[in-house]
Amino acid sequence: MKTKAILSSLLVCIVTTLSAQINLNDSTVQVVAYWSKGDSYDYLYDYYKYNIQGKDTISWERTISKINITVIDSTENSYTLQAVYDTPNAIRSGSDSISRELTSRISRTFGNDTVIVETNELGTIKRLVNFDQLRSRYLKAAEMTAEALCAQQGSEAQKDSLFRFLKSTLSKQMGDTTVVVSTALEELSLLLYYHGCKMDFDEEYQIEENFPSLLGGAPCKGMRTFWIDEVDPENGSFRIASDAIVNTDQAIRQFIELIQSNLPEEDRRKPIDSSQIPIIMAQDQNDTYIHADTGWPLVVYYTRTTQVGENRSGIEISLEIDIPE
Repeated sequence: MKTKAILSSLLVCIVTTLSAQINLNDSTVQVVAYWSKGDSYDYLYDYYKYNIQGKDTISWERTISKINITVIDSTENSYTLQAVYDTPNAIRSGSDSISRELTSRISRTFGNDTVIVETNELGTIKRLVNFDQLRSRYLKAAEMTAEALCAQQGSEAQKDSLFRFLKSTLSKQMGDTTVVVSTALEELSLLLYYHGCKMDFDEEYQIEENFPSLLGGAPCKGMRTFWIDEVDPENGSFRIASDAIVNTDQAIRQFIELIQSNLPEEDRRKPIDSSQIPIIMAQDQNDTYIHADTGWPLVVYYTRTTQVGENRSGIEISLEIDIPE
């Protein structure tokens, strides 16, 4: 099995300490970082996104890359991690030509992007260190997006007018603090999600989270359940599994509010016919394997699926530590 092979290889590739995080005496696991300045590992990154309408896949996109994560500073109470993203070495898109060209241009421009974060002594992310630099790059991406979307317009006046509107709109969105932080930390948050947790083998844990709105606007509340799914003392690793589901009632309320906002004033207080409310669903699953003695994540598999009526979309992400042969 591929995962087992990865875990076994890490016994050779990662230098272990005496501070094992698996305690068989009280049946607990603690996710703690035992890192040193200079520690450096490559992660193979595979991102797949698709949109389905009815039975037809109307667009899809896949990105394959590599992320190098290095501990560039370490103190008694913190670590500083630098994540360097290689230029994607394979991008295949089933979307329209404008989207393909835009994806290609942005990938060429923003390859080798760098994200620097500070964590506490357990490995829990505290802050995004190079926020200002990343925000500037995202604003540049907004400008490039506006240029690509305007390219098909006829006259120069039309292009200029649309470009100024799109640049202003996209800059507000992509320059927003929440958007910058969540975008920059997407992969690191997956890798370090459980750092700081202490968990019993036989317990399930729940936490409320905000999930992206299915219809635009404010995030939806959801509940994540996670648990220790596998403990492998022989290979010095453990697996944490989780699943999450969006609050369907809130998603339906958002749908009704969206419909009513587009009705004439006199019709907005009228109840919406239940037959007009589509199936609305969003859920995700996450499997994370962690090296017990060092706290380095080994493998993360993440999937998210959403559905509004007949429109379905999904994201599949894998992050696997790259084992030298």
